[in-house]
Amino acid sequence: MRIGKARYLAPVMALALMATACGGGGDDQSAEEAQQAAADLPGEDLNPADRDDLQDGGDFVWALSEYEDQHNMAHVQGNKGDVRRVIAATMPKASIYDAEGNYYPDENYVLDYGVSDDGLEVWYELNPDAVWSDGEPITWEDYEANAITRKGDADGDFEIGSTAGYEWIDEVVEGDDEFSFTLTMTDPFGEWPTLFRELYPKEYMEDEELFAEGYYRDLPVTAGPFGEAEFDEVAERITIHKNEDWWGDEAKLDRIIFDAMDSNAMAGAFDNGEIDGFYLGYDLAGYERLKEREGDGAYFTRAINHGHRFVALNGSSPRLEDKAVRQAIALSIDRDILAEVALGSVEWPITGEVNRLLRSSQHGYQDNSGDLGDVDRERAAEMLDEAGWTLDEDAEYRTDDEGETLTLNYVVSEGLDIARDEGDITREQLAEVGIEVNVQQVPANALFTEYITPGNYEMAAFVLTGTSPFSSSTVGNYGGPLDDDGEEWGNNNMRHSTEEINELYDDLAMETDQDEYARIANEIDAILWDEVLTIPLFERPGFWVLDENLHNFGEFGLASDYKYEDIGWAQE
Repeated sequence: MRIGKARYLAPVMALALMATACGGGGDDQSAEEAQQAAADLPGEDLNPADRDDLQDGGDFVWALSEYEDQHNMAHVQGNKGDVRRVIAATMPKASIYDAEGNYYPDENYVLDYGVSDDGLEVWYELNPDAVWSDGEPITWEDYEANAITRKGDADGDFEIGSTAGYEWIDEVVEGDDEFSFTLTMTDPFGEWPTLFRELYPKEYMEDEELFAEGYYRDLPVTAGPFGEAEFDEVAERITIHKNEDWWGDEAKLDRIIFDAMDSNAMAGAFDNGEIDGFYLGYDLAGYERLKEREGDGAYFTRAINHGHRFVALNGSSPRLEDKAVRQAIALSIDRDILAEVALGSVEWPITGEVNRLLRSSQHGYQDNSGDLGDVDRERAAEMLDEAGWTLDEDAEYRTDDEGETLTLNYVVSEGLDIARDEGDITREQLAEVGIEVNVQQVPANALFTEYITPGNYEMAAFVLTGTSPFSSSTVGNYGGPLDDDGEEWGNNNMRHSTEEINELYDDLAMETDQDEYARIANEIDAILWDEVLTIPLFERPGFWVLDENLHNFGEFGLASDYKYEDIGWAQE
């Protein structure tokens, strides 16, 4: 049995090995020190200030990594983090959360809600002052239309990203008036506060053409503290204006301008005064450029982020259909090196632990990687041999019995240095066991729409961020398929799952005991490791950079969103 040919290290791989030798967190932290440093991170860091201490008016220029087209988040192409930033400021939602993960009704839209003792009825009392920007009241009919379509029961061809949560709804029943209703559930759904995390007008959820095109490069109807959106496709900017008819606390800002640019360009844009805030994350060059400005015009956030970074494997690819091949890939990738290159460069604590369903601040959090989280290239080579991918004498890469080379296409965003580094390091590591990897750089705006979502890739590294403190909605990312033919995978970009995974997600959704909930979540995570849908790398750092005079913005952790009307500039 042969592992692979010896080869010279590419510069990026040599850099990775140097980073590993330097130790975690940039200052030779021990594992125990890194664990403690991570545990000491706060649940949020928003440069907080009271509304009374903020000026009225002003613009906030916020850098995003992509200029997105589809802003219907129920659509398969609309389930993006950058879309969420715009929609959360302009559209209704039923629930809000705090940094500890507690939930409350968003009283701008829902005055009160609750669930029956048997869990089979969820009732809502709506705020009658809430209106759409076209003057129409927000009523139970809007909620009904959203529930039916997101459940997958609407007549027509609707490209739904996920039915998570909504499949538990049996019926939407009008209450005493148009501002109250009850959901009758097929089974108790413990995570009912996650329903209606964004709401669209009924006509845009009932008509398949409006569903697909109504919020494409447009926000035709809004109902948030901000609205009246302008899409500039040339400058790749989206501008939203303060809603003068807003019935809640008046927004402190006049405008929020979302400016799309390569992640690599954000630090320079901030340093030049072109933007006011951005997610720094693991941008080494950006950190080096700006670190001397912390406390001198710039505020750096450091808190727990509600997301994790991972390598996704497309299980529908003929080369990755075999679980043994996917497991061999996991055993060949050194996650510690990838974490060190990303996190050590920005002096972030590196724990070597990550969980797909639970964040490190949540009850029951643990790492479930087991043996597959360790590097064992000898075992990986054996598994590849057994799977029929053999390495002939003096050959560089493995082939099957038909002579086809085991070549994988790894797509990366050309505007993100860390993604290119990850691709290059992974290529070197997999070459050690005879797997050829072609790293393809693609435009940031095309990464998901043209490659990941339609399944035109085999490997890619990206981030999933939570939209609530609950976990069962991630069935949309790891469960499925959505149709009987196994062709529609919605938000599951790995395009593979199992019946056991789907059944455990059902159990998770119905569980209310926190210990049992954590046990099920960890069991799902362990099975996802065994199936190798993804290879988790690390918890995403809650590392933002903003103008020190900008407040109530930064890292929100489990709260999962901002209170947009409270973002503002300090009084002079």
